[in-house]
Parts: sequence; structure tokens; C-alpha cells
Amino acid sequence: MSLSQALSNDVSSARLISLTKLEIAAEIEPRDLHGPYVILQTGYVPGDLAMKAADYLLGRSGEWLALHWFIRLPATERNDEFVFGTVAEAMIVLEELTGEVLVITGLEEVEADDEE
Repeated sequence: MSLSQALSNDVSSARLISLTKLEIAAEIEPRDLHGPYVILQTGYVPGDLAMKAADYLLGRSGEWLALHWFIRLPATERNDEFVFGTVAEAMIVLEELTGEVLVITGLEEVEADDEE
């Protein structure tokens, strides 16, 4: 039995995480006093019969990406899509979430690109 829930586009299921204490915070502009931020949710992909839970980050596209794929992305791509400088930026994306949960999958080629 899994104690986690399926990923959802319900705002109350997501957490806004401040990255202000990390070195990369200075690279993100504009940012507010406690920014930058990521939007995190722990759960499993809807329809996954194994119900394997993981941490997922929400991108500006409205799609969720597993944290293990996020850390493999090039820094500029991570920052552009998944790091929000202000709470207002993050809230706009959260408020626009509707309908079916979209999860980015099939990033095996990202790992191979990093090894070059």
C-alpha cells in the first residue's frame, strides 16, 4: 500500500520551496526577498499501477518533471523552466493549472548529453 497520492493540479498539493540560501540564488533575476523558488509536489504519476512516489517540480509549461531528471538538465534549462524568481511568477503558473496532470517523461537522452 502506498501512502502517497497521485500528482494533481490542485494548488494545495504543491509546496513553494525557497532557494534563497543556495549559491544559484544570485544568478536568478528578478527575484524577491526570499526568492528564487521551485514548486514541488510528492506523488506518483496518475495511472502508474506501481504507485511509485517521487518528488516532481512544476515548470512554466504547466508540466511536472521528476526531480531526478531535473538535476540532470543543463543549469540554464533548469533555471529557465523550473526556477521562479518571485512568488508572483510561481503563483501565476499554479493558478493556470487545470485539467489533466502532464508529466514530462522520456528524458533518457538528457543523461547521454551530459556525458559529452
